[in-house]
Amino acid sequence: MPKKQVDEQPNDGFAFEFEQIKKLADDNLNLAKYHKAEFENFKKRNQDAVSNAYRDGKEIAIVQFLPLVDSLHEAYKSVETENDRLGVEILIRKFGQIMVSLGAEEISAIGQPFDPNIHNAVAVEAVEGKPADIVLEEWQKGYKLNGKMIRPSTVKVSK
Repeated sequence: MPKKQVDEQPNDGFAFEFEQIKKLADDNLNLAKYHKAEFENFKKRNQDAVSNAYRDGKEIAIVQFLPLVDSLHEAYKSVETENDRLGVEILIRKFGQIMVSLGAEEISAIGQPFDPNIHNAVAVEAVEGKPADIVLEEWQKGYKLNGKMIRPSTVKVSK
């Protein structure tokens, strides 16, 4: 009889210990899977944050350069010599290339139907032969960045 107890006790203990170890291993595996999923989610959130910061940085840079671009367009209108006009044209073109490379695009205005989503009308004028709500003049160029409005065009509209 004592021999039977000795044989049963290690078997029972072994089975019990095995179940504990298996449960611990399963718990650790589940914990590892959870942390792996959390890390994947963190990487995605971080990637989105980096992309958003990059996009926002481009927008800030473009908005900061817009007054300079406006000044170049104004300078072009007032230069008197052909050499000066050519120099300003080159600068306008170079800034235009930079803006395009950053994803900015000019909003078409003159001759277009007035759209309050992309145009800011500051003046109206009755013009014979012109239908109402057509952009007559553009006083300040408007821009979009990857389809998002960053500045509407300032315009005069027919009434």
